[in-house]
Amino acid sequence: MLFNSHDPKGQVRAESLFQSRQDSYFQRYFAWLDETRPTSQAARVISITARSPASPVMLALQASAEDLQSRNVFVRAVLSDVDPEKALHSAWQVMSMLAPNREHVDMVRWANAPAILEAHEQMIMGDRMCWLGDAMRREPGRRDAFDIFEADAQRTCSLALNSYTAMWRHARPVPKWLLQNSGGRKQGASFAGPEPRALATLSFFRQLSKSDTLCH
Repeated sequence: MLFNSHDPKGQVRAESLFQSRQDSYFQRYFAWLDETRPTSQAARVISITARSPASPVMLALQASAEDLQSRNVFVRAVLSDVDPEKALHSAWQVMSMLAPNREHVDMVRWANAPAILEAHEQMIMGDRMCWLGDAMRREPGRRDAFDIFEADAQRTCSLALNSYTAMWRHARPVPKWLLQNSGGRKQGASFAGPEPRALATLSFFRQLSKSDTLCH
């Protein structure tokens, strides 16, 4: 399934189109889970590569939180930027709810190389469905609403998972203090505050993302 919608007058926001489509992709995934009731754990894992926690694919994920939880789906994500923080906190709230016994390093990481912006946003749903979106170097409002969704694509999923695994291994775990809303933090060993090195690294990657003015 291929979409390539473009509004020359700029009246249709690409991110709205993306999220609407991704909502429908989630519904197809849920229908497949309900119909086939797969026993494989791999069938209930969603792996996402996104520009930021505010990307439409991450917003669609949050909108489907209850359906994901009722079907015991585990979600992990590689982000090229952790801003905006409010969106990161919202995404983390959902992801941690889906896997309360998992460590944060198993669920969300940020890519520590500028080359990640050359990749495309992607969502691998189990071992059957795969979505590919626009390049991450383009902000959602500048995209042309291009995406590809394959509903029965075991080979595509297998290849995508191989590349995702390599990206995951080279990505940096997002510090736990950053995932937690500062207003809800409690004093303790887990939230003692960021180390200076972590702050410097975080600032560096944010500046890389914010200077993006390239066209795809």
